[in-house]
Amino acid sequence: MPAPAPARPPLPLRRRLLFAAIPLLVLLLLGEVTVRAVRGPLHFGSFRDLRTDLLKRNYPAAKDPQLGYVPKAGFASRDNHWGTLVSIDADGLRRNGPNPPPSGERVIVCVGDSFTFGDEVDDDASWPAQLEQTVAKPVKNGGVFGYSFAQAALRAEQLIARFPTSDVVLAFIPDDLTRCEYERRYTPNPWFDLDGDGLVLRGVPIDHDAPHPDPSKPWKDALGHSALLDAILANTARRWWFENEKQVPVPHLVGKGGEIGKRLVVRLAAACRARGARLLVVQLGETPRDDGSAVLAHATAHGVATLDLIAAYQQRLAQDASLRTRWFRGHMTREGNAWAAQQIAAALAAPARPAAPK
Repeated sequence: MPAPAPARPPLPLRRRLLFAAIPLLVLLLLGEVTVRAVRGPLHFGSFRDLRTDLLKRNYPAAKDPQLGYVPKAGFASRDNHWGTLVSIDADGLRRNGPNPPPSGERVIVCVGDSFTFGDEVDDDASWPAQLEQTVAKPVKNGGVFGYSFAQAALRAEQLIARFPTSDVVLAFIPDDLTRCEYERRYTPNPWFDLDGDGLVLRGVPIDHDAPHPDPSKPWKDALGHSALLDAILANTARRWWFENEKQVPVPHLVGKGGEIGKRLVVRLAAACRARGARLLVVQLGETPRDDGSAVLAHATAHGVATLDLIAAYQQRLAQDASLRTRWFRGHMTREGNAWAAQQIAAALAAPARPAAPK
């Protein structure tokens, strides 16, 4: 019988590990390239940062020490988060289209969140822009994407101090009340504390350069440079990976956003009366919520004009189901904004309600 072939010596452990690691590294590299191609092939920063910091996303925003952030003055481009024509004037207000505003000694000031700013539509398609076309009076669009009810009210106070104002339209979606409970939402932001029957403004002036309280942030951001790793952790450890940093609540205010909203309505109504302006509080969106309805009821009880466009939309939707996609695609469409502008114009034309007794 022939002699058996000599047995090969076993591969060293280091070489076996290397052979096992090569296909794994190839798969990881392929996954990284694929995810990066989908999310942002030319983004070389931290993908995790894009989840937690609005100023590092493709929003036309600038830091502000009182409001957290405001639209970037002088911005005009389609290179933004929505890919629509977004133009911001020198005052940090969204333009209402290419045409000059109507003449008028006093303006209508509109404030609110992304529904007022006009996310996902061109300049002339926001409801403030279409309101200006409807009433033939100058309208200032002071809406800002991501704002809380508190930030919107503070912005209204700033704008009526800068412009001679006939009417203020404070528009909100119910979630704006929940946002009043946060001291940070994408960026540090102002917030109001409940103090007896009143409110105390906290968190201002905002120091955007203050060290972040989470010591793990630097190495999380470093790991977040991997699009693949960020995608995996965002779907498996969402709260730990970014949610706890994106939104930081004030513990004792959780569940009290509605109460803050009620008191802000009274505060803003007083500021408007002092300047001879009327206040209209409008609820926007698709789905009602108890705290939003309670804020409207509180405003009405204090002599403030209100308009519930959620209730009006629900009534129309019951008759025409196509409105769900015609008027809303995340935010309101041009057609949906046109309807909102018509309803708001009618509310502004209605006789003023008597002020609540002091």
